[in-house]
Amino acid sequence: MDIRFIPQAEIDKQLYNSCVHFATNGSLYGYDWYLNATAKEWDLLVEGDNYVSAMPLPRTTNWIGRTQLTQPVLVPDLAVYSVKPLSPKRIQAFWDAVPEEYRGGGLTVEPASVPKNAGRFEVTTAVGDALFLNKSYEEITDDFPSTYYEQLARAERADLLPVPALKPEAYADFWLSVHGKSVDNEWKYHAMQRLMYQVLHRSWGNAAGIQTRDGQLLAVSFNVYSHNRIFPLFRAESKAGGDAGAMTLLNDTLLRSHANRSLKIASEALYQRSR
Repeated sequence: MDIRFIPQAEIDKQLYNSCVHFATNGSLYGYDWYLNATAKEWDLLVEGDNYVSAMPLPRTTNWIGRTQLTQPVLVPDLAVYSVKPLSPKRIQAFWDAVPEEYRGGGLTVEPASVPKNAGRFEVTTAVGDALFLNKSYEEITDDFPSTYYEQLARAERADLLPVPALKPEAYADFWLSVHGKSVDNEWKYHAMQRLMYQVLHRSWGNAAGIQTRDGQLLAVSFNVYSHNRIFPLFRAESKAGGDAGAMTLLNDTLLRSHANRSLKIASEALYQRSR
């Protein structure tokens, strides 16, 4: 199996993004622009001249100069992306091909990309179930708990409304106000805006929100559409929003508008059925 190491500066972006796009296990998180905004430093393992399979290697270097695999912030999972069958042999070959200068560390990857022998790395399997939307709203919500409907009743009593339009800056400001200022959250604040503008540039998603009649923002979710999935990113709900059932109403609005479509909500960003 011809697996080659390619440093970040030499990656053919078109070939790599094509691999992620058409891979049987492709994901929003694998695109080069997503990794550039989150991992910053990353290299690549590829199979074949045309990148039929590819494994991104996000890395950090510690104070003694030791390079290690590091899961990027805002990236729930990565993978060995491939348009070929994801056989255990292919997956193991990629992990075995990680250069020796990667001394340790680890990644969280989707289940099919977990090797039998992780060697010097710590490999975590991404978990979660997908919510399929290819049926009626009533069928989708049939087994939801009573708390879900209680939250919807709260939202109805509060007379909440969807947000007509929300710019990335306003979205990020609300997210930061909910999660609080810190060094990590300040970095996320700026990274989120870069990612949202990348998505909007491609017309792949939109910012959704819930507000009061007087315009007070209560809950937000940036929804991205990729690989027949909905990725609800960077969600946030204020305390007032939680008391009024705002996030549940936001979730319910998404379900009602996407029922009977061949989509699912990504397992790493599961729809919240109840509080």
